[in-house]
Amino acid sequence: MRALCLKKFIVITLPILAALVFSLEVNARTNSTLENQGDLIFSNLKESKEKSRVKNSDYNFALIDNYRKFYLEDEKLEYFCRENSSKLRFKNIFERDEFYRSIVATLQYKMINYSMQAIAHYAKKLQFESDQYDNLVNGLIGSCSKNLTLFSHRLLKHLFTKYYTDNSIDKLRLPYSQRENLFASNVNEIQSENEVVVNELYYTTGVFSYACSWGGQEKYLRNLAPFLSSSLVMSYIVREISALESHVYKDQLNDGKVANCRNQICRPYKKAKVQKEIVRPIGSSNLNFDLKVAYCDNFKFASKKFSPSANDSLKNQLKKFEKDENIVIAQFVSLLTRVPEFNVWTQDSKTIKRYVSVSNDSLWDYWAKDLLEKNSNKLPYEEALSMKLDVKTSNDSILHHGYPEVNFVVLNGEFDKATNIDNMVSLKFEIEIPHNDFMWLYRNIRSAKTFDDKEKSKELKERLSLYVANDYNKIKETLNQFSVDADLTTVITDELIRQFNYIEFLRPKSSHGTREKIDVRVNIAPFALVAIRNKRIISELSERDLKNIKSLEVLNNIESMAEKAK
Repeated sequence: MRALCLKKFIVITLPILAALVFSLEVNARTNSTLENQGDLIFSNLKESKEKSRVKNSDYNFALIDNYRKFYLEDEKLEYFCRENSSKLRFKNIFERDEFYRSIVATLQYKMINYSMQAIAHYAKKLQFESDQYDNLVNGLIGSCSKNLTLFSHRLLKHLFTKYYTDNSIDKLRLPYSQRENLFASNVNEIQSENEVVVNELYYTTGVFSYACSWGGQEKYLRNLAPFLSSSLVMSYIVREISALESHVYKDQLNDGKVANCRNQICRPYKKAKVQKEIVRPIGSSNLNFDLKVAYCDNFKFASKKFSPSANDSLKNQLKKFEKDENIVIAQFVSLLTRVPEFNVWTQDSKTIKRYVSVSNDSLWDYWAKDLLEKNSNKLPYEEALSMKLDVKTSNDSILHHGYPEVNFVVLNGEFDKATNIDNMVSLKFEIEIPHNDFMWLYRNIRSAKTFDDKEKSKELKERLSLYVANDYNKIKETLNQFSVDADLTTVITDELIRQFNYIEFLRPKSSHGTREKIDVRVNIAPFALVAIRNKRIISELSERDLKNIKSLEVLNNIESMAEKAK
């Protein structure tokens, strides 16, 4: 099955965090917006960090914290590409090729370095015999380009042997080993550890083979192209070369080296050395900026190309992962972050659905137990309806339209607080104000605020409230049935004054001689809607019972009077 993973479809299922990546999936307009993504769910994780029943809470918290930041860098790079159209210029074609070659070589180095050590660990975990391991290694090195300069074939063979005999390799915490820490026990029962390790090994060999296929030619990227076109992978490479925090797992696999190429020969060096010696574009003042432009302008559209002299057997060897490229990339990301990816563990659609289903069940079980633990002593029999201004939604509307809009939300309990406004039932009415009065109020309210004229502000508020009351009173009785029983005239007036002061450039909807119409929306969350319905049913039953009681009282009075008349 095609991987649902890779950036926007990855599903992380922790007992305390079932939708982390979905919280990142936004159509953000600014970097500051991106920084806030997932805060609601992430803050819940943070609150749970100290609970004794959260296994290894400090370790898990740091792991997921870095994982979230890793994906945010992907969103930031995508945003950079949308907002920038810069081009890089070099003194000559040779310097241009060296610059781009160093970027590709860094990706190649990271993929080979991570995958070699991981393969040695997996082989030892699966108790490979030495001859089995040698056959595996020889086959992998056979898929490497003969023009590889970062590692010679002999060095690759030496390193594979060294890692296999090194006891420290056993201590690596690879994605499969995070299962006990991150997932509920019933999630881990879906597949055996051995099955998971076999699949991780298989796709890690794909990471190595894809990396090793590149022979150093910037024009012919071969099977590195899918990695180079991935903003998720390249946001990591950009930050590595820039010597910025890359939010990957810290252990011996993360050796702090990147590649630099001179005269088509590439070698790994410490980041500080590469920053001083790497070829720069003309007028370069910021390496990080240059690297991001290189991705947006060049690598984002990378495609597989083989030189005419490429060996056909090499092409055929790499075809076995052709349909699973997304999964190979996902495994590389898992090696970087150490957060597992279910689509690596299995390609069976039913098993993946089970992972999602069981994980969601675990999440809700955790949430319910947590809620009961925290609130068992103070939970009322029935939570009251609450109605409040939704300032964030109003401000978002103002930023888009430059025009006031008042939004309320009606909530009932904890679930409603987490409900997106798009999933609420919306009621709307309008405040109508003549265009000239509308513009006059806007200018004078802002002027009174600027000069701190309290007397004038009071007069303007009274005038505005007349318009609000005129339209609000027409629907007040109906609206109260679907919200709280309160007069909102003052609240709406105060909110409109706040919005007039907030709007820098007002864009009126109508023209001279017509009327401006300001939307007032009451958004009712699902559980609040149920509570309102139940309240209405009870009210209707109570009224019916009251009528029956009064009818009975009248009947008794008549009978009593008849008795006395006798």
